[in-house]
Amino acid sequence: MSGSFDPVGEQVTWIADTGLFVACGRRQNDKYVALQRFALRNDVSFVIPRRVYDELCGAPDRSTPGRTPIDGAVDAGWVTVAAEPDYTNGPVARVMDDTRSFIASASNRHEDRIEQADAALAAVAAERLDDGEARFVCIVTTDVDAGEAAVSALARNGFEDRVRFEDGFQLIEEIS
Repeated sequence: MSGSFDPVGEQVTWIADTGLFVACGRRQNDKYVALQRFALRNDVSFVIPRRVYDELCGAPDRSTPGRTPIDGAVDAGWVTVAAEPDYTNGPVARVMDDTRSFIASASNRHEDRIEQADAALAAVAAERLDDGEARFVCIVTTDVDAGEAAVSALARNGFEDRVRFEDGFQLIEEIS
């Protein structure tokens, strides 16, 4: 984890990845219920990039025929799907490039093999910080490389001390 603000005690935009919701499982799962309770108690609406939503909608929906668990969270208001970021916005584009470069270096992979959803987390954060919609951002991901990459890329592009990475597995453990 990084950052100098309290993600629950401040006005913070929480941006989450696919792994957080996959780790929670079905709506009846204790971890899913704990995440929902955490969001509602703390007046948090997890923002997910459109790419994350698309990944989650592709998940099997055996537990809720015809509906994926993410749709229930969106309907209940504790998850919001972000519009596609404006990739022509300079800070957004630079943050995405820096995020991919960081992940590629950390994971010894070529940049073309980095998941677009990982860079989308940082892009949504950059856009919200850049346009003033958010004062602080907490990125929740189960992918340590992606979380550290987003924090590093955002700091390099003028958003230092305004972003924090929260490990999704640790968050689930703490709130369950």
